[in-house]
Amino acid sequence: MEKKAAVHGGNIYKKARELHILQEDIMDFSANVSPLGIPEGVKKKMIEAVEGLINYPDPDCQQLCEAIGVSDGVSPDAVLCGNGGADLLFRMALGLKPKRVLLPVPAFVEYEEALRSVDAQIVYYKMDREFRITEELLSAMKEDQDLLVLCNPNNPTGLLIEKELLGRILQKAKELGIYVLLDECFLEIYKKESEYTMKGELDHFPNLMILKSFTKLYAIPGVRLGYLLSSNKELLLKMKCSGQAWSVSHFAQAAGLAALKETEYKEETIRTIEQENDFMKREISKLPVRLFDGAVNYLLFQTPGDRTLDQRMEKHGFLIRNCSNYVNLGDDYFRVAVKSHADNIKLLKALKEELEVQ
Repeated sequence: MEKKAAVHGGNIYKKARELHILQEDIMDFSANVSPLGIPEGVKKKMIEAVEGLINYPDPDCQQLCEAIGVSDGVSPDAVLCGNGGADLLFRMALGLKPKRVLLPVPAFVEYEEALRSVDAQIVYYKMDREFRITEELLSAMKEDQDLLVLCNPNNPTGLLIEKELLGRILQKAKELGIYVLLDECFLEIYKKESEYTMKGELDHFPNLMILKSFTKLYAIPGVRLGYLLSSNKELLLKMKCSGQAWSVSHFAQAAGLAALKETEYKEETIRTIEQENDFMKREISKLPVRLFDGAVNYLLFQTPGDRTLDQRMEKHGFLIRNCSNYVNLGDDYFRVAVKSHADNIKLLKALKEELEVQ
């Protein structure tokens, strides 16, 4: 299968240069973070952390791992922090060095980038037209595979995998000796997280790794802070040794500790996203598109035959995600973030104009 170029959302810097406009004049709907902005408590703690820059950051992130352990209900020893989720993906690839990887697609392109860095052979499992993970995936799992990568909810579709099915997938993977990377970076902003997360299964499945991030919920992609959960201490040590010692800055550790205390902010973010997700789906469904039932703060839709919507939206100052570089998606698939109500209304107005809806 042809390798596609790596393209990511959120690159307002490049787009501003291309369009010869200021970054602040771009409404970025290509990146999916909390519409509430950075929590004030996080801003305050990062400012206070300036004095600590005279010292190297804690390479073990001990305080942060302990706080994450309390928040997620796991042992601090099961936590590995990294310089964002992407850093941990590359550490995982370097630590495991998988030779053959099963990857349901479409999927977040960073998985492929990390795996190709260690020359892993990627076996694409092409989901059907509805892009749902079903029990048919079980038959695609083979003994010669080292790793299975899953995302719940999926990026870019926003669709969820049922917990019962995940349990069966993990059990078969355990029997076959397959590691499973389960990306739950967006799950914590879903109101029914507890009905889908596999954090409580870590001890039962030493082959399970769960990827988490502070980026989405707390709107701090520029800080670069993520973490991985696993009960497999040997695996975590391999991953830890696959990167440099001070990958998580003093600023990032301070931001993480502060973010975990923002319980009211988290609750408000979840409420806002739920409301705006419903609103956006109602309105987008009125357009001549094929919309997928995403659960969180981004929505995927297809504009059959229309391949230039993203370019036309730029005229209105909107940056939306062209999904043509996702394996198993065509060049008429687009993803938009779910933001504040006011911003969402502006986006919908521009979409209606470009899709000629009266």
